[in-house]
Amino acid sequence: MQGLHAAGGFLLLGVTAAFTLAATFLALTYGAKPWLEVARRVLNGVLGAQVLVGAILYITGSRPGDGLHLLYAVAALGALPLGNAFSSEAPPKARAGVLAVSGLLALGLVFRLISTGD
Repeated sequence: MQGLHAAGGFLLLGVTAAFTLAATFLALTYGAKPWLEVARRVLNGVLGAQVLVGAILYITGSRPGDGLHLLYAVAALGALPLGNAFSSEAPPKARAGVLAVSGLLALGLVFRLISTGD
């Protein structure tokens, strides 16, 4: 199960990077498109699955190497929903920009999660 969680971390890093790049591109060009919302939900789903696997590991006694791992997990889980809430009424370009920034925050947190999880 730890191997699954570790592999999921790298998958999550890639998905978060792809989302952030897409949101940044849209912020600089066309503005938010409907598929960006789908991508945000997919990213939240992958992140939620990763948190679920981590919670199962924690409950079964496998603790992370650093206690900050748990804090980073909670922060990463909330980054995109907060960005979504803050930009819900914004024009398309501003919405994409806020989602790009929240994606960048999530990307940094996922990187820290990978580095503190052993």
